[in-house]
Amino acid sequence: MGYRGSGPAAGGGPGQPPSGPEATVPDAVLRLWDQAEARLFPLVLSRPDLYQQSVTMISELAARLREDCPDVPALLAAQERGAALVTDLGAGVIPGVAPDLIAAAACAMRYRELVTAGAAARRLAALAGAQEQGLRWTVVEENGDETRAPFLPYQRVEADVSTGRAVIVSIEPDETLTGAVRRLDAGEVDLATGQLRIGDPIGSYPDPESFSEALRQVRTG
Repeated sequence: MGYRGSGPAAGGGPGQPPSGPEATVPDAVLRLWDQAEARLFPLVLSRPDLYQQSVTMISELAARLREDCPDVPALLAAQERGAALVTDLGAGVIPGVAPDLIAAAACAMRYRELVTAGAAARRLAALAGAQEQGLRWTVVEENGDETRAPFLPYQRVEADVSTGRAVIVSIEPDETLTGAVRRLDAGEVDLATGQLRIGDPIGSYPDPESFSEALRQVRTG
């Protein structure tokens, strides 16, 4: 059975950009985008009408950014214009909602789309490379350093090259924070788009031996 034990990182964990060109957004800009969404969210309870107007305007601006910003450098250039991005829409002003918040939230939305698209492209590239090498399974995504788990979170996605059937491997601290719990979840990589779909849990394993056997069964199943 062909298997490559390591592969290119295909995306970051929740809220984290992957390695590569998509990771060049400065931390200060990421914080700005996060803060904008955090400031808009309370409108859900206090002024749902204004929140809905904000969501509509964010979606309209994100659609324009989708056309004008095919990559992160273009998005960074656009976000520097701030409130002017909203002014360009000609949609007016939402009472009590600063246009720069709308602009930042739309940039955050577009950034997530770019991250998702980049991760999908790298999964497909990993599968294509493994297929050329005649491998049956390969790692299409890896986040963290397995040698430092469980003190730092670790996760990888392995996929069957011919079918896209996948398994998500995670290593986290146990309840005592002194040992590791290894977890397997089913998944699937769409061979046309590279999209990762997460399926049902397979199991959690407190010792390396049972984990290795379970992973072997998944790969050969």
